[in-house]
Amino acid sequence: MISNKFRDRFSFLLTPLGERVAKTGISPNQLTLLGMVLSIGAGVLIALGLLEWGAFLVIVSGLCDALDGTIARNTHRVTSFGAFLDSSLDRYSDLALYLGVMTLAFTQKNLPLFLWTAFALTGAIMVSYTRARAECLIERCQVGIMERPERVILLLIGLIFNWLEWAMILTAILANATALHRIHYTHQQLKNRQD
Repeated sequence: MISNKFRDRFSFLLTPLGERVAKTGISPNQLTLLGMVLSIGAGVLIALGLLEWGAFLVIVSGLCDALDGTIARNTHRVTSFGAFLDSSLDRYSDLALYLGVMTLAFTQKNLPLFLWTAFALTGAIMVSYTRARAECLIERCQVGIMERPERVILLLIGLIFNWLEWAMILTAILANATALHRIHYTHQQLKNRQD
């Protein structure tokens, strides 16, 4: 699920594009599934060392991720299951991309890249998990700077400019910092509620 700040910032582009895609008859859930399949393809290309082609599929997958919600809203097909499916398949997409980088690192015998990517993957999962768990306890938990769009942008920069290790280092640090920030924020909100 693309974050609200990105969706709002680029709504002037996404809305007309979403209207055109909606005319093809593709449903928001089908677009969500397509985005995940493209992410898996991107992960395979990254694992094979085809970074530019991997980056291309990451971009197309990200576009699907941005458009599924736009189409759902514009065609009045927003459902709770659609939101659940979107978030769930985003986790599979994250796994595919980071496992692709880890496979590349393994075949190149690049232990630092492998370990930083594993740490980045941990952070990516924890960012999502801490928000989902926190919002069972408090109304909203959207603090932190490293949601999925930011992580995908960093990965793209790493793939396009061959700065993959730096991209993974930044992702690892900032994603885990975001997860810790959400834990602290939730603790403070619950503590304030009790006072």
